[in-house]
Amino acid sequence: MTTRDKLERGSLSSFNVPQQYHLPISLLRLLCLIPATLGAINNISRAMTSQPTVDHSGLFQHKSTPFVHLVALLWCILSGYWSWILTTSMLRRWLHRYELGSAIVRLITLTVIIWSVSAFLSSHYGIDQPIWKWMAVCFIFFISNVLKTTLSSNKYELANGQPPQHKLNYRSTFVKVLVLPLTVVVFITMFASLYQVGQMRKQSAVLLAEKTVLPTFQKHPQLPEAEVRVMVMVLSAWTAKSLDKRKVFRETTLKLMPKNNEKISYFYRFILGQPPNEKVKASMGPLIEQEQETYGDVLLLPCSDLYPDLSQKVYHGIEWAEQYDFDYFVKTDDDIFVRWDTLSKELELAGRTQRYWRGLAYWNIPPIRSTENKNGELVYPLPIFPPYTAGALYILSRDVVHMIAGAKGPRMFVKNEDQNLGIWLFPFNIVPIHDRRIQQIDVCEEDMIGKHFGDFGEPDAIGGTMYDMLDNLQKGRKMCAGFKTSVCAMCYPCHGKANHWRDWNFDCDDRKGVTLLSLPQLTVME
Repeated sequence: MTTRDKLERGSLSSFNVPQQYHLPISLLRLLCLIPATLGAINNISRAMTSQPTVDHSGLFQHKSTPFVHLVALLWCILSGYWSWILTTSMLRRWLHRYELGSAIVRLITLTVIIWSVSAFLSSHYGIDQPIWKWMAVCFIFFISNVLKTTLSSNKYELANGQPPQHKLNYRSTFVKVLVLPLTVVVFITMFASLYQVGQMRKQSAVLLAEKTVLPTFQKHPQLPEAEVRVMVMVLSAWTAKSLDKRKVFRETTLKLMPKNNEKISYFYRFILGQPPNEKVKASMGPLIEQEQETYGDVLLLPCSDLYPDLSQKVYHGIEWAEQYDFDYFVKTDDDIFVRWDTLSKELELAGRTQRYWRGLAYWNIPPIRSTENKNGELVYPLPIFPPYTAGALYILSRDVVHMIAGAKGPRMFVKNEDQNLGIWLFPFNIVPIHDRRIQQIDVCEEDMIGKHFGDFGEPDAIGGTMYDMLDNLQKGRKMCAGFKTSVCAMCYPCHGKANHWRDWNFDCDDRKGVTLLSLPQLTVME
């Protein structure tokens, strides 16, 4: 056996250590295993007490599963093994080179360093990342052992007049102590991770297929019991135009809403925020109070009524509706002609359901990064919005409303309520059902259920008013009779039309909805 081998494998007696110091030195050497031992005990304990991969309360409460802690246990064992190898090897070298007292001081210092590094990494990664924590510890021990082996080998060979040799074979200490154990643990971790991902996907699919159990909500006294109960929120504002729009809405499209019966019942409210300023409050306040006394269908919410705060206004409306029991939630605007007759038949046919979100769907749409555009978005940081539906008209089942307003926590509010709805629902993996019969632009197609009436200087700019459309339906004419139909509606066939929506850089998928033909340069907000 060479001097180098004796240095690597020699016992304490071979270094002329007195017998009475053997036990204290051995105990000091064992102290290097304490971090790995505590980690192993902790991972075994958590592996026995942790919840399954995904629990029924959500995907985010239990980040570390029993399987994760078992894999972390392997890295704990490996870190303990490498810390023992490092400590033992360094101790033998110190005993060979220094006096006993100096060697013991160095041993204690190394042990303190091992403890400190392990404690720092444990606090840095926390309890929910056990694998990363012990992988980091192992990485440090791996580098330390490599440096120790390389540097000590070079020093020994140079001291004996030999050129440094770096031969790597399956019998070398480097391979047996470092490479082989690392390879085994890495492969086990890789296959365990693949298994874990497969299990999470499988259980997530099961969860998505399950029915959501909703809490008990109070019944609204003005929403009678029926097979399908519909809560309607009509967005309006503190302006003279909106006051007139509410009047038109009541006298036209609301006439198509069926009277409450055993099949379907409705409850609606016009949603307003707080007056923008004292001047508006003084001028419009008395008119709105009179309107409320007459119709009783205006709801004032404790939020801003300004256009930039539209998303917060919609959220407050959904939050208000969250306290009541119903089956469907319909959101629309006061300038939308809604075919309540058609919508009622479809909701009756659908019955009570879950994970239902219908509207004019948009997907793969980037934010407009411009302060000059009223829809410019400088808050949302990502380059693409999640799928969303046009704010003109959308329908949500009761459980979807609960996902938005029932889940506590912070909310992101962007300028447009359309995109905000998609942001709120994106974590729940709900995809909107695309319905092209809802249009935001001023077009007219015979089967539409949501027709927008914009503000125009000329009353006949689109060929008629909501009154004309109601008159068409009541007298048996086609809904769009007399209206301008030369403009092609989004996602409709454009044969014989004056334009095509592709001319506006739009494309349409029958299932996913509206997107852009060519995307602009995508940007990320920091």
